[in-house]
Amino acid sequence: MTQIAHRSTDKEHRAVPWFGIMWIGLTLALSVTYCWSARRQLGVYSPVIPVEVESPVLRAYLKSEEAAAKPPLFDSSFAEYLKKGLSYHIDAYDGGKPYHYKDSSYPHRHANSTLPPWFKKVFPLNKHITPDKQTCFAHVGKAGGSSIGCMLGFLLHCGDDEKTNFQSVPSLLAATTAHSFHRGVYDCSDEAANYLFVIRNPLARALSAFNYAKPDLSEKHPFSKKYKDKEIYVDCDFWTLNDLAERGLVIVKGNDGASDECKDRAKKALLGTEDNIVHMYYNYQFYYESMPPDANIVVIRNEHIVDDWNAVETLLGGAADLTKESLPVNNQYEKKPEEVYLSDAAKVVLCETLCNEIQVYKTILKRAQNINKEQYTQSMQELKTSCPKEAMEESCPDAKPDIREKVDGCY
Repeated sequence: MTQIAHRSTDKEHRAVPWFGIMWIGLTLALSVTYCWSARRQLGVYSPVIPVEVESPVLRAYLKSEEAAAKPPLFDSSFAEYLKKGLSYHIDAYDGGKPYHYKDSSYPHRHANSTLPPWFKKVFPLNKHITPDKQTCFAHVGKAGGSSIGCMLGFLLHCGDDEKTNFQSVPSLLAATTAHSFHRGVYDCSDEAANYLFVIRNPLARALSAFNYAKPDLSEKHPFSKKYKDKEIYVDCDFWTLNDLAERGLVIVKGNDGASDECKDRAKKALLGTEDNIVHMYYNYQFYYESMPPDANIVVIRNEHIVDDWNAVETLLGGAADLTKESLPVNNQYEKKPEEVYLSDAAKVVLCETLCNEIQVYKTILKRAQNINKEQYTQSMQELKTSCPKEAMEESCPDAKPDIREKVDGCY
């Protein structure tokens, strides 16, 4: 009996390893399957970089060692999955109720304030795109941001009532750009993987900002809420940026200079230290100093939208397939010749006053993950046509304005 019992026990012991091996094998198989699935969802595989890219500049960048050293945020299969899902939502969108993401940071910072409706998007966020994989859209005013915002699915200036948007572009960038930062409303997570800037030649942006804020005296209510401060236009009689420069910043022969108060307003407007021209007040320095110091920056240059959009899309793990025909144009109006004219003297003094703003613009470009040396040089060559001195120099005669109070006010 003892011997039989001993044999039985031996058989049981001999059976255990086989059962254990089977159990371990099944566990490993499930683990591998789960890990592979999770890796697909979270995006850790390298994308297939398209061979044919529209721009020679972008093509050279994609083939460079610099681009190869930057791993994509999402793998190509998950990118395609997101793009197809986004196409479905965009095609099905009928102008109905927009989506507001629950992980919005704005209610935490401003518990008693409501997020403006144009911060919402027209499609939902995929649950696998966690805050640390999201992109924050830093919407710098009058730099082309409204058109890009519409492509990303936001609502500002995308429809007559700012409640509809039929201009969204199915893309990985649109799918992962969850929140926006515009003027004093910061709705982004500080954990965001990237901060997307749409930028433009600083002098061209200042000209557009000045014309945008100018009240139209032919309107029934020319001093409506849109025009917060009118003194610089009405009281100082600055109706063109050229006039502000020639009369407010430097006396040009044949022109009467403005009062000391108006000169002070003109300079502070361009420096962004006084809120009398809204998109000059919320300038590059404001957006740059408001984001986390170690944030990853990606850039779409107003002058090269297609190339830069495709570069960012590829950097994330998507495909570079945007074309010029896909671009919407929003928040523009026909300008009079005198509104866009700048004399040589006006350009010089405007560039001098905008010197620190230009340096911030250059810093954003230098830090951009999708901009290489060739593209940076390209932008500096373009900047030289309007502000040659500031394009070459790395510092300014005057110290950069202290805007800590303004930055603190947006949180």
